[in-house]
Amino acid sequence: MATEFRKRQASVLDRTSAPRDGALRVVRRGRGPIQVVHESAIVHEAPTLRARLLARGLRLVAKPVLALLPFTDRTLAVIHRLDGLSARRPHSPHVESREYRLGGVHVEAMHHRYGPPSEMTVLYFHGGGFFSGSIETHRRVCERLALATGATVVSVDYVQLPDGVVADSVDDAVTAYGALLEETEHPGKVVVAGDSAGGYLAMKVAEIATRRGWERPAAIIGFSPLLSLDPERLDKGIERVSRMNDAYLPLRRIPVVRRRWLPEESAIEGCDSPLEAAELIDSPTFLVAVEDEILRPEVEAMAVQLSARGVEVETHLWRGQVHAFPVLADVLEESREAVRLAGRFARLAVGEDVAPEPDVTEQDHVTEEPIDAEVVPGSPVAPAQPAQPAPSRRRWWQFWRRTHAG
Repeated sequence: MATEFRKRQASVLDRTSAPRDGALRVVRRGRGPIQVVHESAIVHEAPTLRARLLARGLRLVAKPVLALLPFTDRTLAVIHRLDGLSARRPHSPHVESREYRLGGVHVEAMHHRYGPPSEMTVLYFHGGGFFSGSIETHRRVCERLALATGATVVSVDYVQLPDGVVADSVDDAVTAYGALLEETEHPGKVVVAGDSAGGYLAMKVAEIATRRGWERPAAIIGFSPLLSLDPERLDKGIERVSRMNDAYLPLRRIPVVRRRWLPEESAIEGCDSPLEAAELIDSPTFLVAVEDEILRPEVEAMAVQLSARGVEVETHLWRGQVHAFPVLADVLEESREAVRLAGRFARLAVGEDVAPEPDVTEQDHVTEEPIDAEVVPGSPVAPAQPAQPAPSRRRWWQFWRRTHAG
């Protein structure tokens, strides 16, 4: 399958195998263009004005609030009520949806009437730090993903704080995946996806599927995925290659939240952190991270480990965006492009054709400038080869509106 995928995935570059064991070590070579750790990472360096204004606004408003807000059950109740306001937004008239129980877990399945024909199912886990977010808050990104893939996107309403801890969220995610494998006619075309905490669950599903001997996901999509429950720690052998300036995630609050994530009496099946289980993940993987977000170092560390084992990985690094920005598909052009790229990757992974790229005359600002990265002990990872330029965001969006209005 890997050989066939390489033939079909035109945007995936040739990879040089790296040693499997050891911690990732990165040596920084100065400022300038975004530096990459994963040798084939594709870099998007030209944020739109709207994206820059959004990031600045969140730094000025949301980040200070999150830094001071008490993390209590009362606070969580208020957050859940605010999330519930999203349910008042009208659903897209172009999407057929239904709510039901999947293995006892509440889900909503969505199918876009104008997406390409597909036998794929995407099991989507929303983000929100295991204490916020819902099917309603992430419905629009799921609808866009349904349009990009033609798949039925099943959004999972897994348990969150204060009703359950991370171990319970993992149980719900795995239960929904197992039930989906039993009910779908095409278990080999099930893709798992998620943003932030939902990306953690997608990776855990892939890990546990291997441990249990189940059909593995056809692909994994992670938008700024949380790959460890201690991303703030700097003693794990992963060094940062850019200044951390996350738009709204306060680094010092993570230990406070983690005490609720992992109480002493809870036990997560398998590894606590997907980064520790990279050797059990074999599905083609699509990863998105932001240049200066807290979670970026471990996203690239995961990409390096998977690539070293011959797993197909496509990594996109974006400048000037906010954490998990693809979920803002109604707001940002970059978000819509990230969803489109993820949809294309998923279709290739399940062996389905993708629509031809539109003719463009302008080149997107996509560059690569690799840094010295190595897995210790072992030899250095080979420098990256030049990436193929991606189509212009502006021209692509005009094409999308003409061909997929709604």
